Amino acid sequence: MSSDGTWLRPRLLRPGDVAEAFGVTTSTVNTWVREGHLTPVLVTPGGHRRFLPDDVHTLMATIHHQDGGEQA
Repeated sequence: MSSDGTWLRPRLLRPGDVAEAFGVTTSTVNTWVREGHLTPVLVTPGGHRRFLPDDVHTLMATIHHQDGGEQA
């Protein structure tokens, strides 16, 4: 076990990871960020965005629900 707590940190997702999960392009992910549908938990000094898996899952559930994907 790491003494610096790194094992507690969730894996952060890159825009490409998010795009792959949704089957969209990174441009679409960037649009979702601009429109406020997805918020990066971290922006690196170089301007690269990182996302929490839980935030991505929440967006996925929201889109699924809006598309009428809920099961009866």
